[in-house]
Amino acid sequence: MHSIIVTGANRGLGKELHDILVENELLFGNLIFISRVPVAEPQKSCRYIQTDFGGQSGLDLTSAISSDNKAVVFINNAGTIEPIGKAQNIAVSDMENALRINCIAPLAISQQLVRKTKELDARLLVLNVSTGAARRPINGWMTYCVSKAAAVMALDVLASENDHVEILHFDPGVMDTSMQSYIRSKSTNIMPEVDFFRELKTNGALKNPREVAENIIDVVRDFLL
Repeated sequence: MHSIIVTGANRGLGKELHDILVENELLFGNLIFISRVPVAEPQKSCRYIQTDFGGQSGLDLTSAISSDNKAVVFINNAGTIEPIGKAQNIAVSDMENALRINCIAPLAISQQLVRKTKELDARLLVLNVSTGAARRPINGWMTYCVSKAAAVMALDVLASENDHVEILHFDPGVMDTSMQSYIRSKSTNIMPEVDFFRELKTNGALKNPREVAENIIDVVRDFLL
């Protein structure tokens, strides 16, 4: 028996992951989907949790992992790029919100799963949907860069301390999602690189979220085998 947990399952990449996993339910076992708003077309055989990571506290997933689990996969997909703006103008409260969503909430879930899988003598894969912004500064993206970089380091330390845990930071590239629409709406005054993202859309160079989701599922399948 194994369990797969996906955050941000209501849209974009997360929705594609949801749909593929549901289509292959017998192969992928116990499925748990977390999102801020309800998922369209929920399946009775899956578990759905609605919560806002910006304000969530005390989300306990350990009871969702049965005692016969041999492997658990946590796909950390939920995230926010807001707010986009010059670093000196970003409110501390906005930075705190981004850190809660992009780092603290997925870390708290990962900590729970590390303890639970160790208790069960099971393996754990944390597949963190990351970004190039976690490795280099992008003007206008301070909250995103900082919070995504923090998540990488926090999860790396967690894995380093636990032999049964594997961490994979998966950079999907630039996908055709609502986040990209939000990015393209910004002015060059606060985001000098915005024309680059507009050209990707114009030139049809954005990645299809379904194809990216299929690549992630291949990684999950290899881990579970």
